[in-house]
Amino acid sequence: METNRRFKIVVFDLDGTLTEERSVWEYIHKCLGKWYGFAEEYQKEFLAGKISYEQFCELDAEVWKGMSVQELAKIIETVPFHPGIDELIDYFKKKGLKLALISSGLSILSDWVHQKYGFDYSVSNDLLYDENGILNGKVKIKVYYDRKAEWVEKILRQFSLHHGQSLAIGDSKGDMDMFQKTGFSVAFNSSCSDLEQIASLCIQSQNLADIIPKLPF
Repeated sequence: METNRRFKIVVFDLDGTLTEERSVWEYIHKCLGKWYGFAEEYQKEFLAGKISYEQFCELDAEVWKGMSVQELAKIIETVPFHPGIDELIDYFKKKGLKLALISSGLSILSDWVHQKYGFDYSVSNDLLYDENGILNGKVKIKVYYDRKAEWVEKILRQFSLHHGQSLAIGDSKGDMDMFQKTGFSVAFNSSCSDLEQIASLCIQSQNLADIIPKLPF
């Protein structure tokens, strides 16, 4: 295994970074025909400051009340990933980096990605369900869209690392504080000019493997 002296962990955003879809919440709604003229209104109200982030998540989760976790998992497995994900993750593993995932999306997706690609750590938001695996319309919020930095701190403590040994990859405004807590940051297909201004590296591409030649190791 080839190692590098400086970086020991890479922290990924999920939605829009590893996946082609910028929001797994929106993706599920669209698959169920519940987005246009319905769930999209919740997003508009949140962005306009009319409802809190908690209310936004709760309204979204309420839409899926009565569905089974199994039904939702089948939708999750259709989420498209960016080409090059295998190459990029293999590269980091060969360089000896641990893999972490911080997502303000849903754990039903992040847990699947964690297992599929062999991540060392992942955290996201949990949809709640009863003993029969039926969604009850509630959500346990762990990761706020603009508060990922606190999870970076927890991850670094868990692995006994410091900020300079960490690398972050993200795509949106919600990744800004995560970038500010890591030693090197990559804005991949960014949807936010403010994120690009603080990123160490900006990549506009549909292939995650295009990040590899630009990395500092």
